[in-house]
Amino acid sequence: MKKTSTHSRPPYSLPLTAMAIAIASYPTLALAQSVDSDKKASVASASHMETVYVYGEQGKTDTATKLNLTLFETPQTVTAISRAQMDDFALNNISDLLNYTPGVTVEEVETDRTYYTARGFDIVNFQYDGVGVPFVSGLNLGQQDTAIYEKVEVVKGAAGLITGLANPSATINYVRKRPTDELQIGTRVSANEWNGVRLDGDISGALSANSRGRLVVAREDSESYLDRHEDQTDLMYGIVEVDLTERTLLTLGHSYNKSASDGVMWGALPLRYADGTPTDYDVSTSNAPDWTFADSTQNQTFVELEHQLTGQWLFNAIYTRNTGDFNSELFYVYGAPSREDETGLNGWASAYSREETQENYDLFVSGGFQLGGREHQVVVGYNHSDIQVDEASFTDPVGGFPVLGSDWAQGNTPRPDFVAHNPATDASDIELSQKALYVSARLNATDNLSLLLGARRTKLDQKGISYGGSADAEAEKTVPYYGVTYEIASDLMAYGSYSEVFKQQTWVNDQLRPLGAAEGDNTEIGLKKSFNNERAILTLALFQAQHSNLGEFVGRNSQGIAIYEPRDIDSQGYEVELSGELIEGLNISAGFTRVDLEDDNGEDIRPYVPSKLVKMSASYRVPALPALKLGGVLKWQDDITTSSGLAEQQAYTLLDLALHYELSPTLSLAVNLANVTDEKYLNSLYWDQAFYGAPRNVQASVAWRF
Repeated sequence: MKKTSTHSRPPYSLPLTAMAIAIASYPTLALAQSVDSDKKASVASASHMETVYVYGEQGKTDTATKLNLTLFETPQTVTAISRAQMDDFALNNISDLLNYTPGVTVEEVETDRTYYTARGFDIVNFQYDGVGVPFVSGLNLGQQDTAIYEKVEVVKGAAGLITGLANPSATINYVRKRPTDELQIGTRVSANEWNGVRLDGDISGALSANSRGRLVVAREDSESYLDRHEDQTDLMYGIVEVDLTERTLLTLGHSYNKSASDGVMWGALPLRYADGTPTDYDVSTSNAPDWTFADSTQNQTFVELEHQLTGQWLFNAIYTRNTGDFNSELFYVYGAPSREDETGLNGWASAYSREETQENYDLFVSGGFQLGGREHQVVVGYNHSDIQVDEASFTDPVGGFPVLGSDWAQGNTPRPDFVAHNPATDASDIELSQKALYVSARLNATDNLSLLLGARRTKLDQKGISYGGSADAEAEKTVPYYGVTYEIASDLMAYGSYSEVFKQQTWVNDQLRPLGAAEGDNTEIGLKKSFNNERAILTLALFQAQHSNLGEFVGRNSQGIAIYEPRDIDSQGYEVELSGELIEGLNISAGFTRVDLEDDNGEDIRPYVPSKLVKMSASYRVPALPALKLGGVLKWQDDITTSSGLAEQQAYTLLDLALHYELSPTLSLAVNLANVTDEKYLNSLYWDQAFYGAPRNVQASVAWRF
């Protein structure tokens, strides 16, 4: 499949006993905080001390269930990437972090637009502190920095408890840093071999007797292994907590993330010559002239009010406003060049802008109650989201479609004048409203057996146009979720979960009519074994999913409008994950994923998704020299091809190494060496074009903390 426009819509993109978990809707605007029976009555007196996390931090999480469970108690596969892992392996942006995460693939089709997949499907569900953020476009724009996050949780499968409009891939929850009572100051300076410099700063502490604050800033400016490509990222995050009373906590926060890239790729490199032989360019090759750019700005403002009604019941009201602006001037190269002299390619220049505004509200109560002599938990809530998306594309009908010469990879094509724009066919204007009621509960039937039950009623209204086609759509659906856990022993848990899948789509068919909602179900059963007092967990999971009427990108019509066809896809496979501190000083995060994807005719589909995927990382603090910590990451995937069969990427292995040395209790040095073997590989075969991953490279940093 050939992507031919910067506003291209993304393609999404053993019977098992139904058991499972409760609910929350999409967007999930609730940060569920069901109260433990021994929780202190005063919210204001709760400690906010910083925690040093081991790999796969095993504390409480509400990402999968909206209930106050540990990862061991959650009846789904949950991967947690802690702050320690981000620091050890220099995971400074979200794509790097998810590329490190077991079971997740990062489809880097261009330099500044990326898709994420898990279990064969695109990941379209994201949260911040358990608060759902609608992902309308289906792809990530720009570079999103990780400096503000304490950890990132990835729930595999359809997390029906917390995501109403789901697909059976994964839900990603970004857990932001919170203020601390004690004064903490940290800074880090990093440099890479591409003239890149990065500076991080983090300060936190008490502002008064009843308030705390935190400020995080980051700035990175770097060239690239790709010709003419440069990135600059600016981040600022501030948060304040105020104890209004002994029972009421008010939280205000705002984050600003801007990424500015020059020499950006729209599409990628041709994979075949005109005679059918495969191309083999230098790793640094780019199709982008130096005038191309992509600027992305994201602002998030949130207000949280938490009030303790009684010793076991909380009321939460959360408001979130998200805005995103993306502006770009891009150049697309297409065709099959001559193997002799690289002629035969054409170009397409376009300017593209996108604005999105989200207003999200969530109200819920959560708590515990006694029944039959046992403690149980329940969450009841309502959320509402209003979304406005506006897009526009501009071209130059005279100089915007050049025939390229043999020097196309030198980026010599001049910048055209982007003046042509037809609002009827070159723009998108969509309004989306989502409303939902949800209820979820964890019922402890016996000392060992727990049932998780829930339901969500969601109503969607969407109106507008999208590149010449109507985007009007309505949907109303009640989606159940069921789960069960059985504690075989204190360190061994059996679990099962079932969730229905329901997601409204904006894509249109060849008649320019919306495809409607994609529906299906997702089932998972497994075992979890804990080690070292639950500081490490081994998960063995079998999963199966059915997804019907799922839009798959098939091309563009004569007006350049992206056309989709509905597909029915079955996914099944298994995952093995081990994460945490196995013994003192040794942290491991490892996973093996096997997934098979078939259409309704039993034919293999989505061959660009690896059917086998291995990701392993470890760090070890040397006992004889406690100041020294050694680490490494190994990633392997099997063969993949484009959907058209145009090109193949053979199985490959990547190895990264890390060294950290503490000069003093407050000062440390680190060196990260990526792609040690200098493996040459294509980043993604999501489209019929691709570019190469980064060659061997090194980064060094100095960190100071107080």
